[in-house]
Amino acid sequence: MTATSTSVRPGFSVGVDIGGTHTDLIVASPTGLTRSKAFTTHDDYSRGIFDAIDVAAESLGITTDELVRSCHTFINSSTIVTNAVTELSGAKVGVLITRGFKDTFRIARGARKADYDDHKQTTPPEVVARDCIEEVTERVLYDGRAPVALVEDEVRAAVRRLKEKGVEAYAVCYLWSFAEPSHEQRTREMILQEHPGAVVMISSEVHPVIRETERFFTAVFNCLSHRGATRFVDQITGELARRGFTGALSFFQGIGGSVSGDAVKRKPMTMLASGPAGGVMGSAAVAERMGLKHVLVGDMGGTSFDTALLHDLKPAIAKRVALGQLQTGVDIIDVVSVGSGGGSLAWIDSRGVPQVGPKSAGSTPGPVCYGKGGTQPTVTDATVTLGLLDPENYLKGRHSLDVAAARTAIEEKIAAPLGWTVEQAAAGIYDIAAQNMADALRTVSIERGHDPRPFTFFAYGGGLGLFAVEVARKLGCQTTVVPDNCAAFSAQGVLMADYVRAYNRTVNWIMVDPSQVANVNAVLADMRAEATKDASNDGIMVDDLEFSVTGEGCFAGQVWEITVPLPDRVLTAEDGAALAADFPSVYERAYGAGTAWLDSPALLVNVGVRATYHRPKPASREQEPVTGAPTPTRLSQREVFLPSERVATTIPVYAEADFVPGATVEGPCILDVGDTTIYVPNGSTCGRDRFFNFTITN
Repeated sequence: MTATSTSVRPGFSVGVDIGGTHTDLIVASPTGLTRSKAFTTHDDYSRGIFDAIDVAAESLGITTDELVRSCHTFINSSTIVTNAVTELSGAKVGVLITRGFKDTFRIARGARKADYDDHKQTTPPEVVARDCIEEVTERVLYDGRAPVALVEDEVRAAVRRLKEKGVEAYAVCYLWSFAEPSHEQRTREMILQEHPGAVVMISSEVHPVIRETERFFTAVFNCLSHRGATRFVDQITGELARRGFTGALSFFQGIGGSVSGDAVKRKPMTMLASGPAGGVMGSAAVAERMGLKHVLVGDMGGTSFDTALLHDLKPAIAKRVALGQLQTGVDIIDVVSVGSGGGSLAWIDSRGVPQVGPKSAGSTPGPVCYGKGGTQPTVTDATVTLGLLDPENYLKGRHSLDVAAARTAIEEKIAAPLGWTVEQAAAGIYDIAAQNMADALRTVSIERGHDPRPFTFFAYGGGLGLFAVEVARKLGCQTTVVPDNCAAFSAQGVLMADYVRAYNRTVNWIMVDPSQVANVNAVLADMRAEATKDASNDGIMVDDLEFSVTGEGCFAGQVWEITVPLPDRVLTAEDGAALAADFPSVYERAYGAGTAWLDSPALLVNVGVRATYHRPKPASREQEPVTGAPTPTRLSQREVFLPSERVATTIPVYAEADFVPGATVEGPCILDVGDTTIYVPNGSTCGRDRFFNFTITN
């Protein structure tokens, strides 16, 4: 009945996804998966993790320490780095920058919000206090020559001043340092001499790629998030060790794949958007099993809704991701997030129009119905008011919900000001949240040139089962899949992804120039060597690594690049000529016929190396569908105010445990999955496939 994988080592592997409200956990053994969920503990994330481990251990009939001692793989994803950089909170950062470029952070390419009203354009936020930016005399040119030497006395004096101001982390940001890093490297030596134990990030290491704005902000954001990321790594490492863990501990990246804790400490920004990335990689793995090719994914947690698109099961990569108005050099899976989670606050704006998000009640105080001090109504308060949630079976009965308090908050804050009933207001909150999610899905599909209607919508996360079909209908998607373990699916996804390291460097190779080929090959060889060394430090043998190379090119004189396919071998002059000859067609595939700038030579700006180790994947449930399978057991029936029809009615509630592959139910109905709830609206049919996924068709 249950498929097992002989490639998985005996014992347990654990995947964790720390969200703003809940910490989700998956325990994988050779015989299957066990999921659990607990509230996130923001003062010490390890407490929330072990609360979830306690629940999983109880389900497995063992103690928490037995589970930990038997665990051979432990992979984490979290919102810690994302929160630090979006809130601009973390370590106090000081910057040493090339003289004359102090205002690079303030200019930041100017106010360029996507709004035609100049009055709505705002200056970028101040990431580093201006009095914590110190100019240093030095200069490197684009070709690596250094006509102005580094003045070391200025560096030491600047560090002393910054230290007196309480700076904890130093970002060294010198112009063209990626072409010649010696000035930044020497500056790091002097900082550590003057301020032992300080955190130092040099831009030529964290992002050795052209464009100072992205490079400098990447260095600063690594400094800003270092303290929280390091504390997170150390807390988990220490607590696991105390309980006897001797396996491999790693942390998930926003580009997909996991790395060691030491790698996170060196470059915390690798964990940016790591939670959503886990769900995307898990979706790709499950969709492949199901024989699907094109998938839209959605993850509704406590604070946000995250979505991405898989075309031919490959996630799009967002290059040089922007954080609001601020550009970085970080590449992540192209995920769009909106403040439409279970804890997102419902409110009325100055025009008298109801809104949902982006602010969230999080896990503390949380929604009003949690009874933990929340006073502002949330999406979860709306769903429990509508009757979609069972107040006595939240988190499998470990936490009851206060329906009366939720109703009172909605009545006072939303219904009464608008002259609506409580149920109408709750349905309005539901509608706005669903529309916000649909708009985010349009961003990753229609705005990226994809028609969403042929796509299958993968819906997971603790809250999305209540909204999934309504969201899919707004996009014209005919099929919605709520995967097995949907409430902790991002945690499952981190276990289904591989070890990945990505490296990028600037080469500026005019492709038809044979004199530059040797330099390009040397740069690629350096990155392979760096990947091999990093993998070895993470306990992975070089023979287990799979390498791939990428390139980014443009016509000389253009500002931005497009992806260029490169052969994975030592390049020759003939390769350069072939790449140059093919580049116009590559360019026109992206921008249309006739757009190639044929009078300008093709320039390979950047090259990249990606090293992958294919981890053993956990086993998951599988069972052949039963022909004529009986309808699952009806647990009860519940009075629900249907949000689309705006009518109260009684609908059946079915038990997930008895919903065998091959069985079907007709909407409207509710599926009780224990740690989440699935709402099947009127006009939809829900079945269960051989992999225990719920498939809902309109």
